[in-house]
This record gives sequence, structure tokens and C-alpha cells, in this order.
Amino acid sequence: MNTTAPSRRPAGRIVVALLFVALSLSAWQQVFDDVLNASNEPLAITAMQTLIGALAALTSWGAWIGARWSAWLAAAYGIATAGMLLSLGPLLALPAEARGGLLFGAAVVLVITLPCAWYLRRTTRPAPTEADAAPVE
Repeated sequence: MNTTAPSRRPAGRIVVALLFVALSLSAWQQVFDDVLNASNEPLAITAMQTLIGALAALTSWGAWIGARWSAWLAAAYGIATAGMLLSLGPLLALPAEARGGLLFGAAVVLVITLPCAWYLRRTTRPAPTEADAAPVE
């Protein structure tokens, strides 16, 4: 019989999970708009939004269940999103003066997501090993 109380989900992990749910929904909305409305955006943007939506969805699930890998996905989300924002200039043939906002946006994404990745790394549990399951004699 296990007499230990179930562990509570930390409020910070709940906030991170909900943040990544919102980010995922935003990316998937863009994907569905592109596909259903046959937008004239380059296919590369839709593909990147699909990747970003999947990374955010998996990060939110991992944060919710306390999976150690959620930290890596949060970092991957931030890097992929920043990379997509930086690639919008060449993809959309934006003039140089319009690209400054993209650089700022990419920096903001990294400033938000990398601390989330750090937090998840510190608050999630490592995968159980056989030694953890072995009874103590």
C-alpha cells in the first residue's frame, strides 16, 4: 500500500502549459486558415506553422504531465518560432525597414520561451529507472 500523498502540479507548470496551449492554438489557426482559405502565403510558412503548432501542443502536454522532455520541446519551439520570424523577410520579400520588427519579435519569443524551458527543466521529474523501482532491503 502506498501511503505517500499524490504530488500536486505546481502553479508555474500550469501557467506554462496554458501558455503553450494558447501558442499552439494560434499556430494551428494559421495553418487551418492557410489550408481552408487557400491563402497566397508560401507553403513554407504553412509548413513552419504546422511544426510550431505541433511543438507547442507537445510542450503543453509535457508540461502538464511533468515530463522531462517538455523543457527540450519548449526550447525547440522558441528556436523554431524565432527562425520562422527571421525567415519571413526573405520569404515575403519584405523591404529592409520592415524587417526590424521581425528581429524584435524573434527576440521576444526567445525571451519568453527559453525561461519557460529552464523552468520546466527544473520542475519536471526525470524518467524512472529500474533502480527507482527496486525495493529497498
